[in-house]
Parts: sequence; C-alpha cells; structure tokens
Amino acid sequence: MLDPAELQGTPWAALDARGELFGQLEPVFQTRATRTLRVFTTPEGSRIEVALDVGSVRAGDRSVALCELELELLQGPPDALFALAEQVAVLLPVLPSDTSKAERGWRLADGGARPPRRARPPALTPDQPVRPAAQAVLGEALGQFSGNLADLAEAVGSDDAERVHQARVGWRRWRSALWLFRPLLGTHAPPDASPLRPVLAALGAARDLDVAVLDTLPRWADAYIDADPGAAPRRAAWQALLAALQAERHRRHAALRAALQVPATGLALVRLQRWLHAMAPTAADAAAPTPAGAAWLGPWARRRARRLRARLKAAVQAMPGADPMAQRHRVRLLAKRSRYVLESLRPLLRPKRTRKAIAQATALQTDIGAARDLDLLARLLATLGADRAIVGFFRGVSAARQPAAKGES
Repeated sequence: MLDPAELQGTPWAALDARGELFGQLEPVFQTRATRTLRVFTTPEGSRIEVALDVGSVRAGDRSVALCELELELLQGPPDALFALAEQVAVLLPVLPSDTSKAERGWRLADGGARPPRRARPPALTPDQPVRPAAQAVLGEALGQFSGNLADLAEAVGSDDAERVHQARVGWRRWRSALWLFRPLLGTHAPPDASPLRPVLAALGAARDLDVAVLDTLPRWADAYIDADPGAAPRRAAWQALLAALQAERHRRHAALRAALQVPATGLALVRLQRWLHAMAPTAADAAAPTPAGAAWLGPWARRRARRLRARLKAAVQAMPGADPMAQRHRVRLLAKRSRYVLESLRPLLRPKRTRKAIAQATALQTDIGAARDLDLLARLLATLGADRAIVGFFRGVSAARQPAAKGES
C-alpha cells in the first residue's frame, strides 16, 4: 500500500497539491522476491556485494518468474567482478543481461516483449584513437548478441524468429569487427569461443526452419499448388508438409533454449566481456601510434575498408572458374563481412562510395542467400521424408535460381 507520507518532499506535491490524484493511483505491476545478500571478499582485498533475487514479476493476470544474481563492486579493480562472475558461471547456467525488474514489469503491463536488439553502431570520429573505437564497436556487437540470447532464454514457449535472426547478426558483426581490428589486438587475442558452438549451431538450425516456414514456403505455395488443375491432393500434401515443418521448428527452438541453459554458454559470454573490458584505453593511446601504424581512426579505417573491398572483388571475379558451391559460400561470407564493417565505419568513409559498396555487398548476400535457402530447404525436405513431388519441385527451383557471378566496381 502506497503511503502518502512517503511522497512528502518529492515533486508529487506540485503535481497533486490538493490530494485529488492520489486516490486514483493503482499499481501497474508488482515485484515480489526473496533477496539473499552476501558480501564476498577476495584474497586480494576486493569486496563484492552478491544479491540473489528469486520470485516473480506480476502485472494483472500475467506473471513471469524472476531469478537474478546481481554483482556490485564495492571495493577493488573491476576485473575482480569478472573473476567472481566466471566462478559463478562455471557452476550455474547464467547469462549476462541488462534487463531490469521494472522493464520486465512494464513489458508485462503492456502485453508485449522487448523488441529484438538490433545493430546500433557507435558514433565514430576520424580523429578518435583506434583502441577506444575498437572497444566500442566490439562491445556494441557483443551486446546485440548476448542481449538477444538472454531474451530468448526467458521467452519459454516462444519461437521468436526475429530475435534468433538478430542474435546471429550480432555474432557476425562481432566476428567482422574482430577481423577489422585484428592488427590492433596483437597478443590481446579474444578468449576461445568454441564453447559457444552448440548455441551458434542451434541458432543456425532454428533460423533455417524460420526462413523455410515463414518465408520460403509461403512464397512458393501458389506456384506449386496451382501448377496442377486437380490441386486438392497437392494442397493436402503441402499442408501436411507445413505441419511437419512447424513441429520441427518448435523442436529446434526448444533445443536452442536448452543450449542456453548450459553453464559453458554463460561462461563463454562472461569471458568475452572480461576480455573486452581489459581493452580499456590508456592515457597513452591518444598520443602513441597503434600496432596498425596509425594513431587515429580515420586513415586506418579507410585502409582496412579498401582491403576488404578488394578481397570481395577478387572473390566475385573468381566465381566462374571455382567450385560453384564453395565459392558462392565464400563470396556470401565476404559480402556479409564487408557490409557489417562498412556500416560500422560509415561516418569515417566517403559517403557515395560507401553507399555503393554496402548496396553491392547486400545484393550479393541477398541473391546468394536466397539460392542457399532454397537449396537447404530441398535437402531438409528430403531428410524429413517429405512428399517426393514437393522435394523435386524445390530442387528444380533451387537449380534454376543459382545466381550468376556479378562484377564489382
């Protein structure tokens, strides 16, 4: 129960001078949790407050379970916080998250979920030292990846296709940024990310079914069903296929959520964040050249962008004489890297040339990706024992839509 006495000395007095609004106040959501609080002291003398909150957040007739472990550094270097977080993550399935209890409550009250975390490239300036820029670009990409994973873990029973997609985009942007800043890193290489392979594989498997069920199949339904005047049998086979794929899609999303509950997943994310925090710039960074040979971001970024564009151009030109499937895959990966790197560096590059390069990379990625989606679907349908006529239809469509090599200027 809200006590009006608690509002004395706050801005509420000016809003409700005569007390007419107070009686109309009602709770929007409620947080009920049992908190266990401990202060942990490391052998080196750092002090960290550890708070475990277990309970629920409720808004009307909707509720969500709450289980949060918060670490707050009271004394000592920030790395002590990461060291303790790693000790916890070795034993428990935890995921880094920036979602507050209040945000969960407002989400429930609004009847919706937080939108998927999309790319938000940091503001960069040409005269910025390279190391702080590297930390900002890498940190934003890792935030997109880990933030979507945390939300996927909470969305029990939900097959959130766009969040799966954005998590994968975040990881690709992270990998692209690692390539971009590799000359800067030197011996400061990121920790082993192989423990994330099960989650990355589960994300890919879920995404393949999302694309098949939500995009590819709807676009080709009429072409397949209406090709036969007696369309009833084809329509029945198509509906049976949709039901089977939807069931497989739910299974793959459940497998993804299970992979997020493995302690190794959270531990790998904590270690990546710890490594990134250790990249914090020093006072000397603003004056000393970076290992890449340039003190400032602008000239350095332009050289890296030119190198990436040249690699993509060479890969495209090699397509006619190379193994078709392998080379298309290579071109697609390079097109993605080019797009993500150029989007991150856009404020530092020539606008017209950069727009053209991003458009070319996006077109390559889209064209090759669409053909790949059809090929994957045809193979998936065969493994699931789908109707042979439908499998043959998609094999034919896939073969007909393989993209030709395109030049890049």
